[in-house]
Amino acid sequence: MKVHGSEDVLYVLKRTGRVLNPNQRIVVMLYAAADQRPDGSVWIKATELAETAGMSAPVFSRTRKELEALGWLEEVDSVGPVKVFRLTPTVDAERDQPAARLRVVNS
Repeated sequence: MKVHGSEDVLYVLKRTGRVLNPNQRIVVMLYAAADQRPDGSVWIKATELAETAGMSAPVFSRTRKELEALGWLEEVDSVGPVKVFRLTPTVDAERDQPAARLRVVNS
């Protein structure tokens, strides 16, 4: 998932609403809005992302671990002690399936 405009922002906010807590939603939005490699990985230091979000590094790290456990983020690489993450492909999966948003009602 990559945020390209207001429609994408609204999609991420709707997708995370009532599912994630506010810090988790902010971290998901950061990963969606960050510069990404073709595989979706974000090669920006966690301290920089934490600063952008106005979080302390420990809070950001804990929130990222929570999102990984919930299946929203996945580790895709590491360079020494530095881990590289991306949003999981399932974050955007429903978006490509219009039927998932429709509900059939019999009258």
